[in-house]
Amino acid sequence: MMDTYVTIQALGRAPVADRAIEAAFARLEEIGRKFNHLDTTSPLYAFNTRNEPLTDPELVKVVRAAVGVSEASGGAFDVTVEPLVRLWGFYSDKPAVPSPRAIDSCLKLVGYKNLVLEPDRVTKRRPDVTIDLGGIAKGYALDEAARVLRARGVENALIDLGGDVLAPGRKGNRDWKVGVRNPRSAGVVGVVAVSNMAVVTSGDYERFFFGPDSVRYCHIIDPATGWPPRGVTSATVVMRDPLTAQGWSKVLFIRGKDALPLIRRTGGIEALLVTDRQEVIRSAGWPE
Repeated sequence: MMDTYVTIQALGRAPVADRAIEAAFARLEEIGRKFNHLDTTSPLYAFNTRNEPLTDPELVKVVRAAVGVSEASGGAFDVTVEPLVRLWGFYSDKPAVPSPRAIDSCLKLVGYKNLVLEPDRVTKRRPDVTIDLGGIAKGYALDEAARVLRARGVENALIDLGGDVLAPGRKGNRDWKVGVRNPRSAGVVGVVAVSNMAVVTSGDYERFFFGPDSVRYCHIIDPATGWPPRGVTSATVVMRDPLTAQGWSKVLFIRGKDALPLIRRTGGIEALLVTDRQEVIRSAGWPE
């Protein structure tokens, strides 16, 4: 679901854990439908195509969190990048490199400051602005799945949404161990032990294509340039808040090691970067 593989491991008595897992999957399916801006029944589709205000409390909460990451990162993460992702063809099965003129034209539609946040709704300053919450929605889904599990009596679990992981509690008497995938070969570049933390990765190896210049182009677009960033093949963050973790992983992927001072000032975020030269760069507090 949510366009990826989802697994949940739960510790507890089988009948209780089974029912909790079923409820968590049902909640994830609900979120997947609501946050899919390509679904004609989604409030996001109405916001993008008919300029209807977003009034759903969940969507307002996630947009507000996304804008918070945008403001803190100087716009490196921006949910209004939707027109650029569409221009590059990543919503279709035939992505391709656009013309520089088309990219420059599309950039005029991008900018989180075009979103107007009110206490109970989101509107936009210009009608041609569109948003895609795919860069942060899985973080919210992780948090909601954990909430459902706890409500059903499961305190210790491992929730994996296509490599974005939340680890509530512990695995018995030890922390959960989460592998950081090697972006260019089988296996992992390392394993991190966590409890009550999110481990979220953005990389160029899931959705990408090779252009006529033999360059790999991925679906993560730099809102400042309109092009997929170069130099980093994956960026993993460890932090308590799964909702904003996905956004921060995009910031690290786009800005690379230049973003490390930023997350140090922000606090509560640790990062591991793998460069296109297979160099591994860790923030100072990255868990051993």
